[in-house]
Amino acid sequence: MPNETINLVNVAYKQTGKSINTNDMGMREMQQRAYEKRASKHLLIKAPPASGKSRALMYIGLDKLGSLVKTGRDSPFYGSLVVS
Repeated sequence: MPNETINLVNVAYKQTGKSINTNDMGMREMQQRAYEKRASKHLLIKAPPASGKSRALMYIGLDKLGSLVKTGRDSPFYGSLVVS
Protein backbone atom coordinates (compact mmCIF):
# COMPACT_ATOMS: atom_id res chain seq x y z
CA MET A 1 0.00 0.00 0.00
CA PRO A 2 2.87 2.52 -0.08
CA ASN A 3 1.99 3.62 -3.66
CA GLU A 4 -1.73 4.16 -3.06
CA THR A 5 -3.09 7.56 -4.15
CA ILE A 6 -5.42 9.36 -1.78
CA ASN A 7 -7.48 12.36 -2.90
CA LEU A 8 -7.45 14.95 -0.13
CA VAL A 9 -9.77 17.32 -1.97
CA ASN A 10 -12.47 16.41 -4.44
CA VAL A 11 -14.11 19.30 -6.33
CA ALA A 12 -17.22 18.92 -8.47
CA TYR A 13 -18.50 21.87 -10.49
CA LYS A 14 -22.10 22.29 -11.51
CA GLN A 15 -22.36 21.56 -15.21
CA THR A 16 -25.30 23.00 -17.09
CA GLY A 17 -23.98 22.55 -20.61
CA LYS A 18 -24.73 26.23 -21.31
CA SER A 19 -21.14 27.01 -22.32
CA ILE A 20 -21.21 24.52 -25.19
CA ASN A 21 -24.45 25.80 -26.72
CA THR A 22 -23.69 27.68 -29.92
CA ASN A 23 -25.68 29.62 -32.50
CA ASP A 24 -25.74 28.96 -36.25
CA MET A 25 -22.38 30.74 -36.69
CA GLY A 26 -20.74 28.64 -33.95
CA MET A 27 -20.63 31.45 -31.36
CA ARG A 28 -21.10 30.92 -27.65
CA GLU A 29 -23.22 33.32 -25.58
CA MET A 30 -20.43 35.80 -24.69
CA GLN A 31 -19.15 35.81 -28.28
CA GLN A 32 -22.65 36.51 -29.60
CA ARG A 33 -23.07 39.47 -27.22
CA ALA A 34 -19.72 40.93 -28.34
CA TYR A 35 -20.62 40.39 -32.00
CA GLU A 36 -23.94 42.19 -31.55
CA LYS A 37 -22.03 45.26 -30.26
CA ARG A 38 -19.44 45.15 -33.08
CA ALA A 39 -20.59 48.48 -34.56
CA SER A 40 -19.78 50.35 -31.33
CA LYS A 41 -16.94 52.86 -31.46
CA HIS A 42 -15.44 51.38 -28.28
CA LEU A 43 -15.82 47.81 -27.11
CA LEU A 44 -14.67 46.38 -23.77
CA ILE A 45 -14.71 42.60 -23.48
CA LYS A 46 -14.31 41.33 -19.93
CA ALA A 47 -14.67 37.61 -19.42
CA PRO A 48 -12.96 34.84 -17.47
CA PRO A 49 -10.03 32.91 -18.92
CA ALA A 50 -10.87 30.35 -21.61
CA SER A 51 -14.28 31.91 -22.28
CA GLY A 52 -13.70 32.57 -25.97
CA LYS A 53 -12.49 36.18 -26.03
CA SER A 54 -10.03 35.50 -28.85
CA ARG A 55 -12.68 33.80 -30.94
CA ALA A 56 -15.06 36.70 -30.30
CA LEU A 57 -12.37 39.07 -31.60
CA MET A 58 -11.89 36.81 -34.62
CA TYR A 59 -15.62 37.06 -35.49
CA ILE A 60 -15.56 40.85 -35.08
CA GLY A 61 -12.35 41.16 -37.10
CA LEU A 62 -13.71 39.05 -39.93
CA ASP A 63 -16.85 41.15 -40.01
CA LYS A 64 -14.81 44.36 -40.13
CA LEU A 65 -12.62 42.98 -42.91
CA GLY A 66 -15.74 42.02 -44.86
CA SER A 67 -17.07 45.54 -44.36
CA LEU A 68 -13.72 46.94 -45.52
CA VAL A 69 -13.95 45.05 -48.79
CA LYS A 70 -17.53 46.24 -49.35
CA THR A 71 -16.78 49.92 -48.64
CA GLY A 72 -13.25 50.16 -50.04
CA ARG A 73 -11.92 51.96 -46.94
CA ASP A 74 -8.24 51.87 -45.96
CA SER A 75 -8.59 50.72 -42.34
CA PRO A 76 -11.25 48.45 -40.86
CA PHE A 77 -10.72 49.66 -37.27
CA TYR A 78 -12.03 53.14 -36.41
CA GLY A 79 -12.46 52.84 -32.67
CA SER A 80 -10.70 51.14 -29.82
CA LEU A 81 -10.97 47.61 -28.54
CA VAL A 82 -9.91 46.50 -25.06
CA VAL A 83 -9.73 42.89 -23.95
CA SER A 84 -9.05 41.81 -20.39
